[in-house]
Amino acid sequence: MNSIAPDGSTAAGNELRLVFWELTARCNLACKHCRAEAQNHVVEGELSTGEILQVARDIRESGDPILILTGGEPLVRPDIFDIARACSGLFTRIAMATNGTLVDDATAKTIAECGIQRVSLSLDGAVAATHDDFRGLPGSFEATLRGFDALRRAGLSVQVNVSVSRCNAAELGDILKLALARGADAFHVFVLVPVGCGAELGADVRLSPAEMEKTLRWLFDRSLELRGRLHIKATCAPQYYRILREVSRERGLSPGAQGHGMEAMTRGCLAGSAVCFISRTGDVQPCGYLPLCVGNVRKTKFGDIWKEAEVFRALRDPAKLKGKCHACGYRKVCAGCRARSFADTTDFLGEDPDCVYEP
Repeated sequence: MNSIAPDGSTAAGNELRLVFWELTARCNLACKHCRAEAQNHVVEGELSTGEILQVARDIRESGDPILILTGGEPLVRPDIFDIARACSGLFTRIAMATNGTLVDDATAKTIAECGIQRVSLSLDGAVAATHDDFRGLPGSFEATLRGFDALRRAGLSVQVNVSVSRCNAAELGDILKLALARGADAFHVFVLVPVGCGAELGADVRLSPAEMEKTLRWLFDRSLELRGRLHIKATCAPQYYRILREVSRERGLSPGAQGHGMEAMTRGCLAGSAVCFISRTGDVQPCGYLPLCVGNVRKTKFGDIWKEAEVFRALRDPAKLKGKCHACGYRKVCAGCRARSFADTTDFLGEDPDCVYEP
């Protein structure tokens, strides 16, 4: 799944700030790490246009979150622009996550006219060989760059997502340079979570905890260098917010929240506390990488799920964290990756197995 992660503050405890909405499982690529285990054919049970529009109205009753239309590949839905237009009339901020390969000038123009304000696309290599191997389709690198350029010509804000692994970690600096040269507004680095197709990736592909720590410290240095020019953020790596504070303290910098709206940065894992995920069939989860269904919008109104789900209530209380995450002085700004904990032990409140920090 391509994905965007502009986090919001959770000062209100359960204020809804961001909804990832998987509109379809269909996709024209076959990415090695795909959370959605995307298919190239229609998957039964996907929410209809009418159902989606009703759920959108229900979500709006619970707040005005950043709404991310994603998949699979959302552009394969024939009603995607009808959905986007309706949502842009309801919500202040709408974004779309696409792989970019289906975007030409006409499509980019329509995306802009629908009221979508930011589009994310994924670059998982600085060269075609790396990207195409990861994405499972020869030619996808060049197609993504063509889509990128079309989106920029249409005046859209473009975010580059990178799913970092041992396959492309050495190219991360060059991917960043490519994003800058192409005119990206944001650069978000996703650390792989072992879910969906990603669960099949072995230790030879995923970064070790030490490698992750090194990468996140590198990323924070780049965020300081490029502040005001490019918004840089780590996703599915809540320890980044510990690193932000550690390095800021070492250098006498302010570790406070940066940016607002699409660029807000506050703390680590927000699954279930400020963020949630809606699947193509209406299941509601804390996030797309934490496969715990807490309700279904076909059966229960979204607002009731958001307010009452016991899993969400637990995730909103840092005191419920276990192991070293419970003992950690950074637990309120990090919280550990709940998805990695669940993948490792089936306990979504357990300690993050990929964090090197010892409280």
